[in-house]
Amino acid sequence: MRSLGFALAFLVLLALACGSVTPPPPTPDVGVLVAQTMTAYTHEAEATQVVQTLEALQTQVAASSTTPLSVPPAVTSTAEPAPTVAALPSSTMREEFPPDPLPAAYTGVTLQNGECFDFDSGQVFASANSQCDIWLVEPALIRQQNGARVSGYVTSTPPGRSACLGARYEPGDLAMQTDLYFCFITNAGQPGFLVPTHYQGGIPPTGIVFNYWVFR
Repeated sequence: MRSLGFALAFLVLLALACGSVTPPPPTPDVGVLVAQTMTAYTHEAEATQVVQTLEALQTQVAASSTTPLSVPPAVTSTAEPAPTVAALPSSTMREEFPPDPLPAAYTGVTLQNGECFDFDSGQVFASANSQCDIWLVEPALIRQQNGARVSGYVTSTPPGRSACLGARYEPGDLAMQTDLYFCFITNAGQPGFLVPTHYQGGIPPTGIVFNYWVFR
């Protein structure tokens, strides 16, 4: 009986010892490990691609900030040039202003009382005739002859062709005053001017001296 009791006690102790031992961990499944590894690799690859994409975008932004903007080409005018006006031959061009100084043939003309003068030919006649433009009918007083006209609206400087064509003309005799310019239109229709320079003789004067010009 004593031997049986020892045997039973030994068995109880052995059973307690076996129950306190920790069972070994289960062997991991290979398929699960592979799946976990691929998942981790995929996440890492995606993170790497995002970082590379961000770096590329940062590089492009930096490059665009230093590159000057392209300017569109300037639009050039395609307007056609103005047509060239052909110059008139010198033989048909009208002179507008007199030469300065006047040629000698048009200066220092002396007209005595009773004489007349033809501006177109530059001739002095002893008495009035059908060719004369002015007639010194009395001392320092001229009379318009044969359709010629002399303006009593004088200027202190030589007038031009247009000024004499547009001058105001009235009939009647005109008193000549020195150093003033009188526009005229000859009986041939040519504009011009005369300027008395001085009188001859005493008082009353016996004649006048003048310069003149006829625009051609």
